[in-house]
Amino acid sequence: SSEALSNPRSKNTRLTPTPTETDLKAMQRILASPRAGRPSAARVVWCALALVSVFFATADAQCYLEDANAECTVCWTTTYGSADDKTGTTKMSACPSDIKVEWVKPLPAEMTEYKDYVTEYKISVNPAKYSIVKKQDSKSGKMNSVPHANIHSCIASRGACTPFVGNTPGLSTHTPAVVGQIAADGASETFVSDVQLTREQYTIIAHVRFYTPNADPSLPATKIDAAVGVSREILQEVAEVSADSYISTAIMGAIILIVFGGIYYGARSGKLDIDGMLEALYSDEVTLPIDVLTGLGDVTAFSVSVFTIILYDPNTVQVVPAAILFLVFAWLGSVYNAWNDVMQLWQIHLLKNHRHKFMEMVTTKMVKQTVKQARRLSTEIGIERTQSPDGIQRRCSLAGEIVNDEKGNTMLEGHLAAHIRDEAQSEHKFNVMLDLEVANREIRRKRGDVITIITESIPITAIQTYVLLNADEVQAITVITLIFAAVVLGAKASGLGSYKTARIRKEQCQERYHEVFDIVLPEASGKGDIEAGNNKVVPIVAPNVVQVGAKAGGTQAAPVGPNGIAVFSSDPQVLPPVVAASGEVPPAPLE
Repeated sequence: SSEALSNPRSKNTRLTPTPTETDLKAMQRILASPRAGRPSAARVVWCALALVSVFFATADAQCYLEDANAECTVCWTTTYGSADDKTGTTKMSACPSDIKVEWVKPLPAEMTEYKDYVTEYKISVNPAKYSIVKKQDSKSGKMNSVPHANIHSCIASRGACTPFVGNTPGLSTHTPAVVGQIAADGASETFVSDVQLTREQYTIIAHVRFYTPNADPSLPATKIDAAVGVSREILQEVAEVSADSYISTAIMGAIILIVFGGIYYGARSGKLDIDGMLEALYSDEVTLPIDVLTGLGDVTAFSVSVFTIILYDPNTVQVVPAAILFLVFAWLGSVYNAWNDVMQLWQIHLLKNHRHKFMEMVTTKMVKQTVKQARRLSTEIGIERTQSPDGIQRRCSLAGEIVNDEKGNTMLEGHLAAHIRDEAQSEHKFNVMLDLEVANREIRRKRGDVITIITESIPITAIQTYVLLNADEVQAITVITLIFAAVVLGAKASGLGSYKTARIRKEQCQERYHEVFDIVLPEASGKGDIEAGNNKVVPIVAPNVVQVGAKAGGTQAAPVGPNGIAVFSSDPQVLPPVVAASGEVPPAPLE
């Protein structure tokens, strides 16, 4: 019945043989005995016990549906009323002794989760009682005595396990179906299946299907599904440290000790240049490519996480808008920093292999920056000149050319570029220009690190941590993205600690660059002419001799250079030789 198929454990559908007609007639004769008009109570009780003994006498009829480890086989026999009948009528009962499914290689008594177990099983059919109708395989076209055989694993707490329970997560799993043949003696070939299960209590059945002719030749063949079952508890896998793990760890530890011992010995004996090794390791040629790979790798992994997990997991749907927003920001910041890193690598390549091209590129860039800065300061100084009550006027000078409104940027750039190219032929002055470029490069990298931290590292770390804590399952891509973001965040944040040092170094290199290449860019302070302790060169338009405060409190004539520019310095050692407007050399340097 349908109730028996859906719930074979019901008391109303206990698998027992049906009472024979002879049994029923004997009970009827006892109850209707002519010795008494009415049956006695003793006779009624005796008949009831007789009925119970008939229905429950055969324990094997229960099989695995009542006793999960019973060895008898359960049969589901399906007959079809016509060729168009695709459903048929199915009856369930214990298989006769002529049909038997048995385990050739049973599953082990102890099983652990996520581990593959190979099991083997077969069916035996009495050829004298059952003729086999072969069925054609839809894929190979081969005729098979057994068109379907596989293993069903059903969670015991979800109900009975039958061949008709679908392959449903959380209810039942099936191994792939296999086909085979039944020999003339009724024994089938051995079927092999791999079983892998999660932690749970299961009823596992070996299911074999075959067909036999219907008693009415005009009707389709009768389908018989036979199954035998066992009960298994799948245990949690216990992680144990293997001997191989201990051995491999010991080998790695020995290798590390040998390497560090060799480095220590080489450093103490002077045979190994540790500083040179570290300089090579932390050189731009190594760190710049790593920056590019980690930056792009981080945002790529985050993209995969967004489009494969965050968008589809109901537990992370609330973070989708933020994830999309910061994904866009992360790509913009990552591409910008990658471009800057690639350009810096190109400059390093030019410096090592094409020095002339490198000098031209750096000269062009520095000249544009210097002229732009000089033009801005010149404008500020012009405003100051109209406001200053003492009449002191400052001017910006680029290689002897005073910056004013009459001279355009193109003229100033050409003049300064020609001067730098000529002066940079000296190795010393070229190195001064190179030091400034390296200092600027370091500042650019650290500013790029700030962009990476704000647009990429912090948002990705926060979002991936949220996903890790709230997603249904922890996916590998989530962990990979979080590791990437954490590593990038730590590296970038630690580098920002030296930003002040890098900025001071840049200012020092810039002052040296201005001094060597005759670039005068005074600050528009409007008050003091010379800052104490500062070697800045301050040009002032004034008469040929300007009175300034001497160190001892008096006044002294200041030397005047070309174009009527008086040059001052608080340090007499760095004061360049100048010639007064009259052409005479000043008698002594300023104190």
